[in-house]
Amino acid sequence: MPQTQTPPSLINAQGQQNRPLVKCFIANQDALKSFFRRAVGEQADADDLFQKLLMKALKIECSEHIDNPLAYGYRMAKHLVIDHHREQNKSPESLEHEPESNALSLENLLEHEQRLRLYQQVLTQMSALRRDVFIRRRLHGESRQQIAQSLGLSEEAVKKHISRAMDMLKDAISEFIGD
Repeated sequence: MPQTQTPPSLINAQGQQNRPLVKCFIANQDALKSFFRRAVGEQADADDLFQKLLMKALKIECSEHIDNPLAYGYRMAKHLVIDHHREQNKSPESLEHEPESNALSLENLLEHEQRLRLYQQVLTQMSALRRDVFIRRRLHGESRQQIAQSLGLSEEAVKKHISRAMDMLKDAISEFIGD
């Protein structure tokens, strides 16, 4: 990946960068841009976010020493990515006052049905006790204590059944997404 030149406006009369954060970010720009690119998907957006990061770093008055400027930069980058995604999810102004439909789109309906089938499949693979504990907790909202008392189990056993059921669902979802 080609290194980009440091903009002249970031360099003072002695040829030194005028802020330690900016200096750190420019020295690590490939890694920071790669972080942005993975987070937003587009190189142009990643470049824009890196420029915003530099501008924010220029505006910071460093009254205290920052122990790890790169980690601080990644934290700033993370917040810029969150802001970017929020901006991308905004509706265009022309659609702001359009009525929203409560009906599911065909794609959403199909996705919902696929997930429902996956959940049903995983539930049938569970032991009857684990399935009962999981359904009581997650669907009916019973407390672990209530479930333990009604099934004659310890609360710790109920907790383990719920945890293992969640692990089974998580694994099935990961496998499904990976296909």
